[in-house]
Amino acid sequence: MKNDLSMLPLAIGSMPHMDTRAALRLIKDTMPQLPHWPQLPYRSAQEAMVNQYTFPYTKRGLVTEGEKSLVFNASLETRQEYLADVSRRYQAIIDGTPDDLSDFALPQEAALGFYDFLQELKNGELDDAAYLKGQVCGPVTLAMQISGPDQKAASYHPDLREIIVKGTALQAFWQTRTLSQFGKPVILFIDEPGLFRVSRRSSASLDKGQIIKDLDEVVAAIHAAGGMAGIHVCASTDWSLILATQTDILSFDAHGYFKSLTVYPEPINAFLTRGGILAWGLIPTTNEVFQLTAADLKVRFNEFVDILAGKGVPKELLLRQSLFSPSCGVGNCPVELAEKVYYLTAETAMLIKQG
Repeated sequence: MKNDLSMLPLAIGSMPHMDTRAALRLIKDTMPQLPHWPQLPYRSAQEAMVNQYTFPYTKRGLVTEGEKSLVFNASLETRQEYLADVSRRYQAIIDGTPDDLSDFALPQEAALGFYDFLQELKNGELDDAAYLKGQVCGPVTLAMQISGPDQKAASYHPDLREIIVKGTALQAFWQTRTLSQFGKPVILFIDEPGLFRVSRRSSASLDKGQIIKDLDEVVAAIHAAGGMAGIHVCASTDWSLILATQTDILSFDAHGYFKSLTVYPEPINAFLTRGGILAWGLIPTTNEVFQLTAADLKVRFNEFVDILAGKGVPKELLLRQSLFSPSCGVGNCPVELAEKVYYLTAETAMLIKQG
């Protein structure tokens, strides 16, 4: 792990602002070394996390709006042709010979924060950044939110699931490559809130080996574009799944679900030993944040580290290979609350780094 990444503050991505400039000011004020582009779901329904990453399919007419959810309504033949195309293009990026991926670019109307972030980079307004952060909706979550023609989630249709995995990988590659043009290392997060459905004892009919494979295909695309990959889950899950992938960073809600991580000391040890990084979601995104100080959160972090160290996870790795974040995105929070969360995240990271 590079020393300039250790113990930095970062955020998940979603913010409640209507004005991208206000959101970017908050990001620059609190996370100048690791800024992210702001996803602003209150601006437009198109900026909601799922909608933001279905545009390659809706533009082609593969996915349409159903009564209860988005639906893959294309014929089997059309789906198979599209799957063959995205599979070929995915292999091309892995082989280092990518096609034109403009059809997988974020549309400006669905991601104004991304394009204003790029403009600030071009204007030199983010020169303090050591890294740049982006994010995509993960394939597992996306496949749970789009239905097949039979109204069952796309997760249960092998061809639809594979279309989503390959499409997400191509979007992640495009975004990582686009952010990389500014000469700063890029961290691209795969946001997987849907993985809360997967526990140690019940997989909700999802194949855990397939989940690892699907996530690793997106991770491989990010790596092929020269980026670092992170996976964020904002609740409890079977953490052994994430730790078994090739992700560089595991982002978890330490505030609400730290205990769920403590049953995996050996996978955590292996993850850290290979250079993996834990992004601790120490800062709550509820009104509780107004009752907490950075000193409180430092005490809590040290307690958590001691618990894992007591289970055999090397303390020096936990201290060195850590980042700090809110427990989840703040897109549904009032602006005042979101601002408090960001400032407290920055203060907490600084205090912990001071030792």
